[in-house]
Amino acid sequence: MAESAEPLSGFFARHKTAFNDIEQLQQAAVALHKSNVCVWCVLRFLGFELGSVYQQQTDIAAKLKLSNTNDSPCVACLGILNYDLADQVVSKYREQQFDATDVVIGIELPKSVVVRHRSMQLYCSSNKIPVLSDMVDIKDAIKYMISQQLSRQCDIHVVGESGMRIDLVFIHSESSSECQFLVKQDISRNRRNANGDSRTTIVNELAACSDEKFLASFTSPPPAISTAARLETIAFKRASLFVGGRYLKLERNVSQTPFIIDGRRVTEFSVSEIIGEPLKLLTRCDSYNLVGSGREDADVRMLGDGRPFYLECINPRTTQLEQQQIHDIEHNLKQTNSPVQVRQLQLIKPEDTKVIKEGEENKTKHYCALVWFANQLSEEKLEEINKMGQKEIVLQQKTPIRVLHRRAPLTRPKKILSLKVVHIRGRFYKASIESEAGTYIKEFVHGDLGRTVPSLAQMANETADIFELDVEKVSLDFPPS
Repeated sequence: MAESAEPLSGFFARHKTAFNDIEQLQQAAVALHKSNVCVWCVLRFLGFELGSVYQQQTDIAAKLKLSNTNDSPCVACLGILNYDLADQVVSKYREQQFDATDVVIGIELPKSVVVRHRSMQLYCSSNKIPVLSDMVDIKDAIKYMISQQLSRQCDIHVVGESGMRIDLVFIHSESSSECQFLVKQDISRNRRNANGDSRTTIVNELAACSDEKFLASFTSPPPAISTAARLETIAFKRASLFVGGRYLKLERNVSQTPFIIDGRRVTEFSVSEIIGEPLKLLTRCDSYNLVGSGREDADVRMLGDGRPFYLECINPRTTQLEQQQIHDIEHNLKQTNSPVQVRQLQLIKPEDTKVIKEGEENKTKHYCALVWFANQLSEEKLEEINKMGQKEIVLQQKTPIRVLHRRAPLTRPKKILSLKVVHIRGRFYKASIESEAGTYIKEFVHGDLGRTVPSLAQMANETADIFELDVEKVSLDFPPS
């Protein structure tokens, strides 16, 4: 917004019909100021544009003949515009060391501010003080105050849309009950309002409340206050940073995410921590969340070209990264012989992550299982099983017993797309299996007490169990090249 070198002359040029001369403007300003309204709010109510005039308060106050006798907090802004708010925000922002270039500011004010604004409007009306339609909103004034300091001290600009956000929440206990007459009015209309005394309820009821009813419950101008509103929280929130790739799990007894039961870890390592911790250090994020294209059990290895995944870095301080920095994490895992390796690790866009979710039902998986049968299979039986495995096998698979505590008891149709069983020695066999996503392979092998039909055990007419299982391939085109 353009700033005027001559605030008063510039103001009259824009508002010729509201104020005839400087004397009338001074009278209006003095009347507002005497009602315990601060200089910021005097300028807001009189319609001064945000700009240099707000940074020259001593000079403009003298020109408007305003005294400096107001010791109590402003009744309109609850004192919010009259303390070192901008310095607090700048100080906190510097502590966080975000590398953002722009920011959005969100503000939550005490609900009493909207009631007091209505009261001030009525006060202006009764005292023939023109309230201009383009008066500055208190939130815009706060944003302007902060934006000047952020730009000057941190080289960061306040904009309408940004991946970086600063949220400010103000509270004021002294005026917290001032909205109650509007809530009672709502109840008296026999409305079922689930929002109670929410801001939306207050604004709506205020709009529906006549001036007479308002003045019967609230004074004009607003009553004086002895304490200013307090900035309860300053929260810095940044859009997540996403890193995608494919992971290999070369050892067993590594869970995909931390495996904790009753406060005790079941596995020492997890895929998400091995990949996430170095990324957390690099991006200085609050936390992270790994999302894989499915998951293998802790005792199952993930081989081949790996499982597609993305890792969400939540509220990162550093987002301006070079691909080499990401590649270094991949290289370091390899150099340290980590049980988890990554391939094609790269920064990805938020919209790229939908491939992981959409691929859950479409991808296929290839497995290699070490299977034991109670008795060695005959050549004829083995040939029979492999012939059946050349065609699609439709399973009716009930939720496995081992996951019933966390999954709904349903029967799901699943497909085995190919099956080949090769004898190793004795009663041990290698089973190569291709299946659609979501198939429980362990249960397909042993039958889960008849809960998966048909099963490899049923096809062989022998008791079967699975000793080891590896995922050899997840057919999903990810990450984007």
